Amino acid sequence: MDDERNLMTFPDPIEDDNAMHWTRGVAAGSLLAGALLLVTGYRRAGLAVAAAGAAVGLLEHPQAVRDFWNSIPDLVHSSQDFLSRAESFVDELNRQGARVRDMLSREA
Repeated sequence: MDDERNLMTFPDPIEDDNAMHWTRGVAAGSLLAGALLLVTGYRRAGLAVAAAGAAVGLLEHPQAVRDFWNSIPDLVHSSQDFLSRAESFVDELNRQGARVRDMLSREA
């Protein structure tokens, strides 16, 4: 009976580490096609094809997608912090510019 089971099982497929997976090929091809469409002026089609390519490319790494999704609140918080700092900088620059213009207009 054991001999029959051994005959009925299939050997494990030999995987070539250098072989390119089909998802990588599809993702790379669609990203390239999307870039070419964007360059030639077909914006909507280019964005759609590039988005599809990115989605296919992410099929291989679902954990990376989950990690990115979970990090979105931190990214939003840091971008808001950056924007508030930039706004403060621009306001201070505007005040300093007004002060310099005041000083220059008094001298003239």
